Amino acid sequence: MKKIILFSLFVLLTPLAQAQSLCPMTNADAMQACLDEKLQSAIDEMVSDLTMIKQRHAENDALLKSLELSQQTWDAYRKTQCLNVYQTWQKNAQQQAVTASCAIELTRQRNQFLQDYYLK
Repeated sequence: MKKIILFSLFVLLTPLAQAQSLCPMTNADAMQACLDEKLQSAIDEMVSDLTMIKQRHAENDALLKSLELSQQTWDAYRKTQCLNVYQTWQKNAQQQAVTASCAIELTRQRNQFLQDYYLK
């Protein structure tokens, strides 16, 4: 029973620790503002890379259509995954921070994938 409780605490604290490592503020409002800024930065970087990919492959209609579909599918995945995180952290003061952290992490992962497979 102790192992289950410890594991549950670890699973819940890891996303919170990630959010706090992104924005190590003690004030919840300042932390949320910082996380929102980091999320917007990650989104802007991804949009910039998508623009470069589209320019680089402008003559390949099949690739562009496939890329658009994969981006839409990824966006739906990100929204669903982070909604699940939001629901998991219901009734917790850090719900918004952990949800923003989810979106930041997934956006950064997607951007890294785009860079690795389309821009190198």
